[in-house]
Amino acid sequence: MAVLTACGGSGTADTGAADRSGDTQTSPAAGPAASTGTPPSSAAPSAEDPDEGGGGPPASAPATPRPAAVGRCEATGLALTLKAHGQEMNSKYFDLRLTNTGTEPCDLVGHPGVSLLDAGGERVGEPATRSSDGAGGGGPVRLRPGQAAHATVKTAGEGVTDGRCWPEAATLLVYPPGSKQTVTTRGLDGLRVCGDSFQVGPVGDRAP
Repeated sequence: MAVLTACGGSGTADTGAADRSGDTQTSPAAGPAASTGTPPSSAAPSAEDPDEGGGGPPASAPATPRPAAVGRCEATGLALTLKAHGQEMNSKYFDLRLTNTGTEPCDLVGHPGVSLLDAGGERVGEPATRSSDGAGGGGPVRLRPGQAAHATVKTAGEGVTDGRCWPEAATLLVYPPGSKQTVTTRGLDGLRVCGDSFQVGPVGDRAP
């Protein structure tokens, strides 16, 4: 009886140990690290990195330099000449030329002021009135060094009026358009005003 009891007790103890062994749970392997809520860094190129095509603002194109402004022709840089240009009907025509004697281009636009002086420097008759004669058209004329602008001077021919003519002049005095200074010449090429008709047209880039 003692032997049987001992054997039975031993079997019971082994069974309980086995049961306990079956109840033991194996811990699962460690999973991925828990998210911290911070998104992974992006590999997209920075918008400030032009080498990576980030789409930043385009570089400004270099400014195109503006051409230097061209000034008005001044009297000190002009030479005056007058040439007879023929007669038509009852009028005589003369080509008044203003030549750029400077080293830079300059502009002229409009009518010159024209008067005649006697040998003593006194004015003969009245200043020329403005007309539309000539090839000027009123637009600006740009003169390179050595180039001339042209204006048409017109008067009545002798013998086709009442015969009344102004005294002969010794000097032609001209205010270039826009200038308060004058240029002069003594070469009148036969100009004598008759019939109180003395006119000048606007400057142009070619002779009338």
